[in-house]
Amino acid sequence: MNPAPTVPASPEQEPGAPQRHLLRMAALAGWGVVLAVQAVQYIRQPTTANFIVTVGLAALFLLFLAHAVFMQVVRKRHWHRVAARLQGAAYLSEFHNLPNRNYVLAELRREMPRARALQSPFVLVQLSIENINDIRERRGEDFANRAVNALAEVLKRLTRSSDFLAHLGGAKFCVMLVECTLEQSYIYLKRVPGTISVSDGHTVFDVPVTARVLQYDLEALYATDVLRDLEETRPLRRREPPRPDALAA
Repeated sequence: MNPAPTVPASPEQEPGAPQRHLLRMAALAGWGVVLAVQAVQYIRQPTTANFIVTVGLAALFLLFLAHAVFMQVVRKRHWHRVAARLQGAAYLSEFHNLPNRNYVLAELRREMPRARALQSPFVLVQLSIENINDIRERRGEDFANRAVNALAEVLKRLTRSSDFLAHLGGAKFCVMLVECTLEQSYIYLKRVPGTISVSDGHTVFDVPVTARVLQYDLEALYATDVLRDLEETRPLRRREPPRPDALAA
């Protein structure tokens, strides 16, 4: 499972933040004392020189206060943006911004109780380029990346909006077909090509696509078990209908 990124500490929780806050408060109090003393001096001796000094100190005090408030607001906004981005990244793959393995597990945890309550199964389909490492060694990194991208584009076109497509990592993708039986999933599988055509700039090669299928059996309680069973299911042969033994144990 992809580890969830650590959300940065808030401005109030950062190391040294209390000390910096105390220093700012002390500086602000010092400016206030100086301004108060000068104001009293001006009241006692309302000369032009005292007036200019008092106005100057007051302007500097306000500038210091405005700067402190501005920096605090900027820091908080920056923290919220970074935190939101990292929290979103916990459920997004770096690849095409597709949902990742964490998202699949979260979706399984939502869908499994509903499927049990309604007695309405769903099907998970894993589609992958199994020999991606061999392809990378023979054809190079760019060719392997083009192959994975080509598979992703095909699956994005084929997957309905009511279902969802996720990236499990590497050259593995997962499709959840909601309110679908094992037999019905073959309608989707027939649309998925057995090979993906990829060019190395000179020649077009057919890269085989491997399919694994699993129907949720309404009994498994843990999302990690369901996803593991999918990944351990024997691959289908090309154009082979889903087998009854593909049901989750």
